[in-house]
Amino acid sequence: MNRSTGAQQASGVITASLELEQQPRHYEYFRNQVWHWDSTARQGMPQLAGGHAVYTWRSPEEEFPALYQVSEAWLRQILAPRNAPEPPPEGSALPLPANKVVRGFALDPAGTRVAALLSSSDTELAEIWQLSAGAAPVLLPGPRSWHAAPVWSPDGKTLWILSGKPPEQTIWRCEFDVSGPVAPPETLLFPEELGTPAAGARIRLGIKDGTLQLTVGTPGSATRSWIHRDGIWIPWTLSAAVPEEVPGHKILAQVNGPHGNMQAIEGPAGTTVTRDGATLWKLGAAEQLTALSVSTAPCGGALWIQSASPERASGVVCLEFPEVSGNSPEPPPRKNTGAFAHLRLLVQARDGVMIPVIISARSKDLARSRPVSPRPLLLSCYGGFGIVHRTEPEPSVAAWIAAGGIHVAAQIRGGGELGPQWHEAGRGANKIHTIHDLIDVARELVAQRWTSKKELTAVGASHGGLVVSAAALLEPSAFGRVIAVAPLLDTVDLQRHGLGTQWLHEFGADGETTGQQRAAHSPLHLLTAMDSADSLPPILCCILGNDERVDNTVAEEFVSEIRRRGGRAWLHQEHRGGHAQRASSTLLDFSATILSFAAG
Repeated sequence: MNRSTGAQQASGVITASLELEQQPRHYEYFRNQVWHWDSTARQGMPQLAGGHAVYTWRSPEEEFPALYQVSEAWLRQILAPRNAPEPPPEGSALPLPANKVVRGFALDPAGTRVAALLSSSDTELAEIWQLSAGAAPVLLPGPRSWHAAPVWSPDGKTLWILSGKPPEQTIWRCEFDVSGPVAPPETLLFPEELGTPAAGARIRLGIKDGTLQLTVGTPGSATRSWIHRDGIWIPWTLSAAVPEEVPGHKILAQVNGPHGNMQAIEGPAGTTVTRDGATLWKLGAAEQLTALSVSTAPCGGALWIQSASPERASGVVCLEFPEVSGNSPEPPPRKNTGAFAHLRLLVQARDGVMIPVIISARSKDLARSRPVSPRPLLLSCYGGFGIVHRTEPEPSVAAWIAAGGIHVAAQIRGGGELGPQWHEAGRGANKIHTIHDLIDVARELVAQRWTSKKELTAVGASHGGLVVSAAALLEPSAFGRVIAVAPLLDTVDLQRHGLGTQWLHEFGADGETTGQQRAAHSPLHLLTAMDSADSLPPILCCILGNDERVDNTVAEEFVSEIRRRGGRAWLHQEHRGGHAQRASSTLLDFSATILSFAAG
């Protein structure tokens, strides 16, 4: 019997009775709002080779993105600044097997074949398929990839694949000729001195000096690298060069080449893309830089920038280098320009550390960077694994703001917003700082009259779900409501989660902390130590039926235990969804439920 079943039987509650019995009363309103803000196409970053470009594109009426192949010259023209998004030409879609979702891809050096990661919508572990224009898809039997794009050799004759779900991964090699694979893929052993990579290892494949490069990073240890040449692995010393940081800023990306030194630098006002110090492009405080690349072709070099914001779904702009020598060009048009305002402010935590937050609201609800009056507020966070948390470029954020709400992205310790030290300040034995930061931000937002405690909803997904749940248990009076999506609620027994062994270092479970120390911020254990839960704010736990990373039974147990102790908690289960990319219509329904719960 698992722990969830035992808890439910002890309380006389079955899982079905824990779920929301009906849609919250504002559901239809928010469903329409979210649909409106999702009515723009989404474009992925192109890969370029041989005069061709391959990229993902999803029209508003489509559930998942598809892959398209066009000429690079056409795409450069279409993605020039000030151009609105334009659908790919008729007949440019690459043929996909039925009912498959694109998880990643790699274009070969000739630009004629694509090694695509394709899976069903209920799993993240993808098959490898060869796709070519005008040809039937070809399955490569054997390897399965967990979001790791395959790597082509420079001559296009060999494809290397990192196969398997962490931590059990292997390298596969497949040989090709002009017609496709010439033999079934075969495994390639790891370097003898590495052995089998340990749990928690982050493995990457790439190309260095014309051959395969393997890089293995283990949290808390030095990163190691090898190249594969003449059938053997040769240790490779990684460059120790670190770009010079500017105080208060962070270098997000850097590309050096014949067209100069390109940098994407994030600062208090947003992200600026520069070439040799001169500004090429600017992104606002709530706009995310997703990818940056430089290409060279007979028609000249170009800089490709992928970004997204609440007002503009994922899109790409192409800056031709001869055209960007002067002033920074104007960005492409976006929906409702000027209706929203985004501010980056600092909030002081209880130990004096200043926490950055990004505040988004309707322009008319602000006066001199202050709220005209308190408004319903969504406070989002992540705070783990050194990941940078920004305002999510999702239609749910824009729908909330357009309805008169305020959205705040709290960049609490444990994330990567201010570099490795910021991550360390909220990792392992310091994880409690992350939770205290969220509490302190919530209290300060109320004190500064951005919102009232009753109208403040904390929302977090995955690791963020841990943070908002633990914060509500430690300081119930700081929040009006809490929404935890696919939450990590047991940080003592990490082995019960699908990817738990990859997270040991983040929580110090690899020897740095004890189970008792982790129980001090593990929501499930904080709850079981409480006699009563009647002081807790209403809590909604959203679980994804096909989650391969987080154990859903913990959320069922968590909600059941809150109910048994007199608290108010519910489950909302998305039966078809997984932890990664989900169908558009399902996501819109999911978002509408969350927003209507937050609206009370």
